Amino acid sequence: MRMLLSGHGMVRLLPVLLMTLSLLWATLPHGAAAMPANATGIAPATPAQYAFLRLFQRSEPEPVPAQQSRTRPARPAAPAPLRTDPDAEEAASTRIAVFGDSLATNLGQGLQALMEEEEGAEIAVSVQARGSSGLVRDDFFDWPANLARILADAPDFDIAVLQIGLNDRQALRVDGASAAPLSDPWRAEYGQRIDVIAQAFADAGIPLIWVGLPPMQSSRLSTDLAMINEIVRDRLRRSDVIHVDIWKGFVDENDRYSATGPDLSGQPARLRTSDGIHLTKAGAGKAAHFVDIEIQRLITRPRDEIAVARAAIEAADDATARIAAIDMLIRRSLGELPLAPGLLYTARRDPVGPVMPLTRIDVSAQGILLSGNPPLDPATRIITERVLEEGVSPPPVAGRADDFRWPRSP
Repeated sequence: MRMLLSGHGMVRLLPVLLMTLSLLWATLPHGAAAMPANATGIAPATPAQYAFLRLFQRSEPEPVPAQQSRTRPARPAAPAPLRTDPDAEEAASTRIAVFGDSLATNLGQGLQALMEEEEGAEIAVSVQARGSSGLVRDDFFDWPANLARILADAPDFDIAVLQIGLNDRQALRVDGASAAPLSDPWRAEYGQRIDVIAQAFADAGIPLIWVGLPPMQSSRLSTDLAMINEIVRDRLRRSDVIHVDIWKGFVDENDRYSATGPDLSGQPARLRTSDGIHLTKAGAGKAAHFVDIEIQRLITRPRDEIAVARAAIEAADDATARIAAIDMLIRRSLGELPLAPGLLYTARRDPVGPVMPLTRIDVSAQGILLSGNPPLDPATRIITERVLEEGVSPPPVAGRADDFRWPRSP
């Protein structure tokens, strides 16, 4: 900034300049004018001089601190996408095929999830189900014919699982006439179709696991499916097909349909979907657990010994020998030791009976208690009331130990 000083301005600034010079002279150290000759520099200024000189120094901006460069942490690399091995199914030691309707689709998904969780399980599961199919509507999908064709062409599976019957509450054509669902002609024709499937797998030498149907939310549908389960169970007794009953796994303590229940870990879970028919993921895993028990038994049991036991049944001459051969087949199927040669067959009783909950109450189909207090005849009821309510002893009976009358009556 430039300042133009006139004569009048110089007169006004003169006292200020004189005061400044006097203050500067006062701050100088004594003897500063007479510095020694060997002095090499100016004496350092005192703190007071520094404070005074700062008044006339141009203020300089403080240096801006250098910005520290921050190292941004590197983002973790994205995980590599999982790759499914296309040859995994071919490399599996055991291949399982699941056939049936929409319930079989749930079951197959449960088996796939279960096999993936098992460590070291080289088991591949393929689901070949048809949602709306059954054994009745062969015009829509003929399961006996299609399974026979699959078994005739080099099947790509070692064990078959079949669950079917959900859509079979329909009229069936028998000898050109329509048979009502679950009528006697209907049962006979339905049973023959079961026999055809069982025989096809027996001829192919491939084990078949037939899974029963679970209860349904609709009581009428549940009753009909229970009857279909009974037909299937009765027919399969004559064959080598393994029947797995899953009904008890989806009912409450009163043997009635329950949408919830314990899962495989024992925790309460929802087992059924909102339609009251199909299975949730937890329900499918529970159903698959029952089937997996039979699958592991088929994998570990020696098939040659089973074939020998089956041949012994066919060669049996009388009923006693046939029963003994059947018992041997059962023992070997369960992994027990075979009977020692020369031992006679003796009937065995199960070491334990059926497991029943202690709090179970038996009720009829209408919800009425099956057992109650037995009715009393009027005479007995009157005596009981007098003894328990009034405290009156019943009349003595002659000749009985509690007859204390004296003298004794003859």
